Amino acid sequence: NVVNPWDMIEKYGVDTLRWYFYTLNHPWDSKLFAEKDLQQTMRKFILTLWNSFAFYQTYAGKKSEIRNPKSETRNVLDQWITSRLHSVIKEATKKFDAYDITGSARTIESFVIDDLSLWYIRRSRQRFQNPANKKELQDASSVLRYVLLETSKLAAPCIPFLSEHIYGELGRKGSVHWEDWAKVDARKIDTKLEKEMVWIRELVAKGLAERAKAGIKVRQPLQKFKVKSEKLKVTSELLALVKDELNVKEIVI
Repeated sequence: NVVNPWDMIEKYGVDTLRWYFYTLNHPWDSKLFAEKDLQQTMRKFILTLWNSFAFYQTYAGKKSEIRNPKSETRNVLDQWITSRLHSVIKEATKKFDAYDITGSARTIESFVIDDLSLWYIRRSRQRFQNPANKKELQDASSVLRYVLLETSKLAAPCIPFLSEHIYGELGRKGSVHWEDWAKVDARKIDTKLEKEMVWIRELVAKGLAERAKAGIKVRQPLQKFKVKSEKLKVTSELLALVKDELNVKEIVI
């Protein structure tokens, strides 16, 4: 009736065990331990963060400069992920200050899985793998590096070893645990863009559902995607994301 913690640490790593306990419930609450949940934690968050970092190393290497993205990049995905990062810094800091450790960890987890990996990196693959020019790769690499660096600071209290490794591999000297806490920059938060991206992702989900209902796979291009809405007003750059995701030639609103 006992699980040896060292067996779990040897099998999954101490950071996985720590993150599991932080996101399961508050640290001071009783735990109902299940190894399958520990496996899921490793697959969902730890490996997602690691694969995001590995993606950066594969395509950007160590040559890109660390800089705080301002207005240099006009790419809507770069602007959006930077905005989301600072929104998450704001929310996670507020929850940590209120001793809501579980809420803060879940906020960071959602950002890494849903925003960074499943949307930003996936939608930016072309810019890393087959960039139109050198600047496009530099912009994307710089933004991803900046996001990974700030995320390592946010996650450091909960997963100290993986955060330290990512921090060091990004070329920073010293330790992530000597760094100042990540600071929110309100000027970089674009709530309008964040709301628009939520609409765009919902459109994509509904479009994919319609494809699945009709039995038409995504690799087969379609002529039109019609959206009935009086409120939907987004830029052509955002609609281009929908066109790419759904593999359609035209969007009619």
